Amino acid sequence: MEAAAVIFEGKTYMANEIFTRVVQVSNPVVCSEQRLIEYLSLALKSRVNSFENPSSMNELFSKEHDASTQLLFDVSPCFKLGFMAANLAILETTLDQPSSNKFHVVDFDIRQGGQYLNLLHALSARQNGKPAVVKITAVTDKEGDERLRYVGDVLGQEAKRAGDLSRDSLGCEPDEPLAVNFAFKLYRMPEESVSTENPRDELLQRLQVRSVRMVKAGFVMAMEMT
Repeated sequence: MEAAAVIFEGKTYMANEIFTRVVQVSNPVVCSEQRLIEYLSLALKSRVNSFENPSSMNELFSKEHDASTQLLFDVSPCFKLGFMAANLAILETTLDQPSSNKFHVVDFDIRQGGQYLNLLHALSARQNGKPAVVKITAVTDKEGDERLRYVGDVLGQEAKRAGDLSRDSLGCEPDEPLAVNFAFKLYRMPEESVSTENPRDELLQRLQVRSVRMVKAGFVMAMEMT
């Protein structure tokens, strides 16, 4: 605290004297208290002279650290549970808000973005028919632009999948027949002769995968899906 105070006052010569004393009692491998002293002194030294004492924060943004953090997230249930608990806290905090179906997250260490997959699925299960909007702003250095675009694409695709209807999201029982009514909707969708994307047949195929027993479109079309 004394070193931080003199640095704030611009008395760098006094800070160097304090650092000389601190070196004698700091050690990164002995105990937690001495490790804390060591890391605090390194941070303060970097504040005084960043050229001679470069910040070790750059190591936290290396590719090796990024890969190891992602590996820990993938294989450690406790590590992943911590992110799930944070996501749950975000959802519970926004429940009482008038616009509970949308919120904004600012992340200073987004990595690969895998920590938000659970959040997207939990929000999708909660939206109750209302469209949900999640904004995630990632703060990083300029060299991470390409990685951020990739993470954004992955999360965007996952958000679209989370918004797809399924038997589970509709609350259907395993042995419960499902019928879908497309009154005055299906005939408006382009088919193969109109669009190469053929959204109508794609939609019907999705229904078939979900074991839909009957699809009704208007008053003239009904078909049974097996």
